Amino acid sequence: MDKRHKDKKIAETSMRVLDLLKNLCKNPLDSEEIIQEIEETSEKIYRKEIVTKYLNTLKLLGLKIKKINNKYTLENTLEKIDFSKEELSLIKFLEKYSKETNHESLHTNVCETLQIIEKSFSKKTTDLLKDEKIKTYKLKNYNPIQDINLKAYEKYCREDLKIEIVYKDLSDNTEKKYKVTPLKIKYKKDNPLLVCYDCKENVYREFLIKNITKSVQTPQKNTKDYPSSVTFKLKGKLAKNYGLKNEEKIIEQDKDYIIVSNTKEDRNILLRRLIRYYDKCEVLYPKEFRNSMIQKLQEIENLYKG
Repeated sequence: MDKRHKDKKIAETSMRVLDLLKNLCKNPLDSEEIIQEIEETSEKIYRKEIVTKYLNTLKLLGLKIKKINNKYTLENTLEKIDFSKEELSLIKFLEKYSKETNHESLHTNVCETLQIIEKSFSKKTTDLLKDEKIKTYKLKNYNPIQDINLKAYEKYCREDLKIEIVYKDLSDNTEKKYKVTPLKIKYKKDNPLLVCYDCKENVYREFLIKNITKSVQTPQKNTKDYPSSVTFKLKGKLAKNYGLKNEEKIIEQDKDYIIVSNTKEDRNILLRRLIRYYDKCEVLYPKEFRNSMIQKLQEIENLYKG
């Protein structure tokens, strides 16, 4: 592993651990809720072992974490933690990086997390922080998100109006028009995506903001008439280790399977994710999504026949 990749991996992992600390400060969390928080900032699927790893990292900082009624909770009040110059340098980097993204809610989220951590500083660490010699951690070749339109899209999400967008599809290098209801902004590998409800097709879609070439707000009100959920069944070890995504819930559970309801994920992205589970996953509803799953699996099987 080269130094550049290692530095990036350290920064991403540090961010997830800090986010876990922030959420534990607010509420006790069980293993599945922790995995859900971790997977929100990554395209990977994590096993439950990652929970123990991250909790042990927090314990090394002097935090006492207890498991009560199957939920992890902070026992102490985050007091008197010593940080080194390098660790304080990384904290400064995270604050600077979030500010440079131009994503207001992300920056607010990071600042709130750091404020919680700062309350735990020992006197030694507080004095050290005043040292002007501590410089912001330097991560080689990192690219802060600089999309100047992020605040505009955040405003779209707060408004109750629909928008029309022109989106450049890189798969065939064409531009397509959509009339959608913007819901939220999320990130995948430093790329901001606009999560929307497609009013015409009655599905959820995700758009890379950097590929939106034009957006116009319309006077039409959002009806909030969202499509029904996708219901799927997971079996075996996958069912036991599965971490629920946002807008997902278990509606039935047995020792050998779980049935999950997914309400607000882009249908194309959800389909690609469920295909990875192959015979350990069965789409139950709606019928058109089940047929899409069957068709895709048949295409994959035909590709490797003979």
